[in-house]
This record gives sequence, C-alpha cells and structure tokens, in this order.
Amino acid sequence: MAATDMDDYYFIAHLLDRVLVGRAKEYPYEVLWEAVERNTVLEVHLFNEQKEIFAVRCQDELVCYQTLEHEDRQEDGVITRSYRLAENFMKKDGADDYDTLEVKEYIGYDEDHLAYVEKTVLYRLKKAGE
Repeated sequence: MAATDMDDYYFIAHLLDRVLVGRAKEYPYEVLWEAVERNTVLEVHLFNEQKEIFAVRCQDELVCYQTLEHEDRQEDGVITRSYRLAENFMKKDGADDYDTLEVKEYIGYDEDHLAYVEKTVLYRLKKAGE
C-alpha cells in the first residue's frame, strides 16, 4: 500500500467491547491503534475515496481481504448511497460526529443486459450537515 493512497482515511472497527467510527488522526484513532496492539480488533474497514481495505481477526493476527478500489465510471454505472449510522456508533463526548456512511455501488450487466451490483465499496463518512 503506497503511503499516498492511505495517508488520510476513515475507519470502522469492531473491537471485542465496542465499535469505533472515525478518521485517521482524529479521536478515536488512538483508541483503534491501542486495540490493534492489544489484539482486540475483530475486524476493521479502512477506506477513502481511492480504496477500501478490510481485515478480520484470524487466530492471533489481522488478515486482509482483497483491496477494493474505486473506479472512474460514467454516472449511470455508479450509484452513491448514504446510510445513517445508529446513534450508539456516534461519539458521546460532544465532538463533531460522523452520522452518515457513504458507499459507491458499481453496476455491472449480465449477458441478458440485466443490471446488478458488481461491487460495493465504502467511500467516506460524513458529519451532520455535510
């Protein structure tokens, strides 16, 4: 992974005791890396406008799945969807909250020209009012 690809990214991490949602270099980023060091991360999504990296705990290590990359496609080949995060995934300390997850769905066509979602890639988190 080139440093320029993932210098700035969002994350959703499932730990043994909670779910963390945020952005690199913002709270709870340091909590995520403490959990990585303590081996308490069950799975983690790291994503930005270029790609998504997904890793899961297998035995005593995090194993990465194939990286999903965003594509340059015509508007009719990509659907952007927004999903509101559940309240319990948002920060409770008064800091700016991410409240929406945005994903890109890439459309493919089968031999009968019927459309289907070829892949879905996490894109970004949005704060209230964005």
